[in-house]
Amino acid sequence: MKKYIFLPIMLLVMAFLTCAVYAEDDLSVSFKNEKLTFNSSPIIVNDRTLVQLRPIAEAMGLEIEFEVVTSQVILADNKTEVRFSVNSNVVTVNGVDSEMESPMLMKDNYTFVPIRALVEPFGYEISYNATSKTILVNLPKKEIKRPSENKENTNGNANSSNEKTDEILEEQKTKKDVDPDTIRTGSGKYPNTYYYQSQEEMLLENKGKGYCWVCSYAMLITDVLGKKVTPIEVALFNEENGYNGNYIAGHDMLVKKYGLKLVPALSEESQYYGGFNLGNRKETVIKAEDDESAMLAIKEALDNFPKGVIVRYDGYPHSMVAVSYDDENIYFNDPGVPNGEHITFENTCLKNYKLSDISSIQAISK
Repeated sequence: MKKYIFLPIMLLVMAFLTCAVYAEDDLSVSFKNEKLTFNSSPIIVNDRTLVQLRPIAEAMGLEIEFEVVTSQVILADNKTEVRFSVNSNVVTVNGVDSEMESPMLMKDNYTFVPIRALVEPFGYEISYNATSKTILVNLPKKEIKRPSENKENTNGNANSSNEKTDEILEEQKTKKDVDPDTIRTGSGKYPNTYYYQSQEEMLLENKGKGYCWVCSYAMLITDVLGKKVTPIEVALFNEENGYNGNYIAGHDMLVKKYGLKLVPALSEESQYYGGFNLGNRKETVIKAEDDESAMLAIKEALDNFPKGVIVRYDGYPHSMVAVSYDDENIYFNDPGVPNGEHITFENTCLKNYKLSDISSIQAISK
């Protein structure tokens, strides 16, 4: 699961402030043909382009962590680990150090790194469209060679060749080949649908890391729609729209695909209502000063939407579905926990967080 980066204020004092730094407001970045949104524009440092780290790293589906002791930002997928150090131009890729032409820096409380050093270790290529002033980040397409069928091997043994072909084809099997009917939807003990990220039959990349939002949407859409929708369908929707499977290509666009809509989870009159974000996520911001008020806010949302609501914790970050409650507890279907069906908050994967750390709630309606 990806982790957001929170850097201490003291790290804002950087030795590179003497470098030539200026913002490039009209420069944009496109990831797999989809323009990315940044909170702070790309900047040029000594003729090198630096970009806000988080939007691109999220688009690539990377785990993101800040190591306080060493002051390092760590990015990782299942094959590659990249470390950037605060106030340093050294980047470490799978334990091997190399020098960047500009160090990692902070601007507007956001982390900036050279874009090439950010994307190339993970196999992406960069090009530049001078007309639109757009940096293009794309993953080279690799052609999968499928072995020929019904051909004899060098010993004339057709059966041996075919058996080997079957083994290779099985290894190449992807989530597109999975029969939705074979995917489990929970124990059946409770009416709410339950998926967890590491379900082997779903063949999600990297053992499902980063797929919490995908699974949460699949759970809730299934229950609201009354028709089975799997995490694979949501992941393929993301890929068809130019993103990694675990990066939601468009929250509102996704639910509209099923004839549904994202709506406020609380009424404007609720004391816990902090606003409704009309942007891509269409989420209800929660005002919760303590765990008791957070519990009451979620309960109120469940009263409005008994099928469940998605709760989001941006600090981890993590999404799961609140499905029911009693006098003492809220019960969640947590896709980050293999046995996370109808569990209390302390049993979710948010071990170091409080219920009141909640960021927002998403509600789906017909």
